[in-house]
Amino acid sequence: MPCTRVSGNPRKATSVSRANTPGCAMRAEGRSAAGALLGLGFCLALAVALPIRPAGSETAEKRYPSSKAAELKARLLDRPAAAEAPSWAAQYVVQPEIDRLDPVARAAERIWAARVGLAAGARGAEQKKLRQILASMEECPLDSLALRRAASGLVRIGVVIPLTGRFDRYGKTFVQGLRLAMEEHNREWAPNLALILHDSEGDPLVGARKARWLLRDHGVSVIIGELFSANTAPLAAASQVVGAVLVSPSATNERLAILGDAVFQLHLGNGVLAQALSRALAKDAPKSAVGLLVADTPEDSAKAAALLPSCKTAGVEVAGTEVIAENAVDLTRAIASLREKHADALVLLVPPRLAGIAAAQLPTAWPKARVFGLDDLDPAGLNAEARAALEGATYFAADYVMTGAPQDSFETRYKHAYGEPPTRMSVRGYLVGLSVTRGIERGSLNASMLREALRAQLYDSDEGRALRALRPLVPAEPERFVIRAGKATQVSQNPLSP
Repeated sequence: MPCTRVSGNPRKATSVSRANTPGCAMRAEGRSAAGALLGLGFCLALAVALPIRPAGSETAEKRYPSSKAAELKARLLDRPAAAEAPSWAAQYVVQPEIDRLDPVARAAERIWAARVGLAAGARGAEQKKLRQILASMEECPLDSLALRRAASGLVRIGVVIPLTGRFDRYGKTFVQGLRLAMEEHNREWAPNLALILHDSEGDPLVGARKARWLLRDHGVSVIIGELFSANTAPLAAASQVVGAVLVSPSATNERLAILGDAVFQLHLGNGVLAQALSRALAKDAPKSAVGLLVADTPEDSAKAAALLPSCKTAGVEVAGTEVIAENAVDLTRAIASLREKHADALVLLVPPRLAGIAAAQLPTAWPKARVFGLDDLDPAGLNAEARAALEGATYFAADYVMTGAPQDSFETRYKHAYGEPPTRMSVRGYLVGLSVTRGIERGSLNASMLREALRAQLYDSDEGRALRALRPLVPAEPERFVIRAGKATQVSQNPLSP
C-alpha cells in the first residue's frame, strides 16, 4: 500500500512507494484491518437503521384498501401464486364483508378464493378449509358469469368510446385523461387496474354489442361510456341487466337514471351552473341588482328556478324577472322594464335564437348593459350584429375546468405523456377515472359495493341524486368565457377544445 507525503500545498500529496519497508507494511496491514472493521460496523449500523427490502418490495410498498376483505382480494388478484396466497384465501372467505353480499355473489367469491388458494399449494388446515368450501358450493347452480366477475373483481374496466370516425378526437383525448388517473392509482395502490378499450365507432348499435362482449366474455363489472345520451342508453340497459356499473363522461339526459340505479353521469346540472353564475355576479357586480330575462321553455324556467336561490345565498339582489314567449320577436319592452327596476346587470336565460334577438335590441333598450348567462350565449351560434352587441358578456359552459395545484399537475403530466395540451374531454376522462379509482380504493369488492361508493360522490342536492351526477374529487368548476372581438375567450388558462 503506498504511503503519502504532504507537500507544501495542502491540497497536493506526493506518493512514495515504500512497500518493501517492513514497518510501513505492518502499519498498512493495521490500517487495512481497521478500515475493514470500520466498514463492517457502518454496514451493521445501516442494517439496524434501515429495514431490509424483501423481494417484490414494489408490491409490498403499495397501499391497500382499509377494508380487510378488499386488501385480501387485492393481494390475491395481484399475486395469486405467492406463498402466502393460501393464507389470504382462507382469511378472505370468512370476512364479514363477504357474508353481506347477495347469495350468488357470496358463493362466487368464496369459490374463486378457494380455487386460487388451492392452486397456490395450500397445505394442512388451510387446504382442508378451502376444499370444504369447494365441496359445499361447487354444486350450486351458479352462472359462469358470476364466477368470471368474481375472478376479475374490479381490476378490469371496460371502455366503450368512439376511437374512429367523426368523433375519434373526443374519444382518444378522453381515454388519455382516463389513463392518467389509472396510472396514478397503479403507482400507489393495489390491485393494478387495466382498461379494456372497445371502439363504438359512434354507432349506438355497435356500442351496445361491444358492451355485451365486455360484460359476458370479459366478466367486467364496470363500463365507462358513451359520449352522447343516445349512445349511452343501450349501454345502460345492457349493464343493468347483469348488475354492472356504468359511468358516462358526458351524457346529459336525466332519463338515463331511470334505466338502473348503477348508471352515473359526470353531468353539470342547473344547480352547479347557477352557483358559478351567482358567484361571478357577486364578484363582478358587488352590491348591485340584476334583472333576469327568462324564456318560458321548461329548460330555461328550470335554470331560473335554480339561479334565484343561488343569488340569494351569494348576496346578489334580483331586481326583477321578465318571462318572454319562446316565439317572441320584440324584447325591447321586457329589457326596458328590467332597466327601469334599477337593475345593474342583465342575465339572459333564453335559447340561442332569443339571445341573438335580445343582443340586437340591447343598444336601444339598454345601452352598455353588462350581460351574463349560460352557454346559450356562445357567440359561435350568433350573427355578427349580436356578437358585437354582446361584447364583454360573461357566460358559463357545461364543462369542467380544474383549478389550483391539481390543474397544474394534471396539465404538466398530460403534456409530458402525450406531447400536447389537455382538452375538455381529457379533463372529463381524468375526473371519471378518479371517481372509479377512489371507489375501489375505499374497499369496493364488486359492482354493488362500487355503486354504493359512487353514490357517496354525488352532488348533495335533489338534482344531483336524481341525475346521479358525480361531484369532481379535485377542485373544479364550470368553464367561464368572456366574449371579446366576437369570440369566446377563456377567462383563465383552461383546457382547449378538441
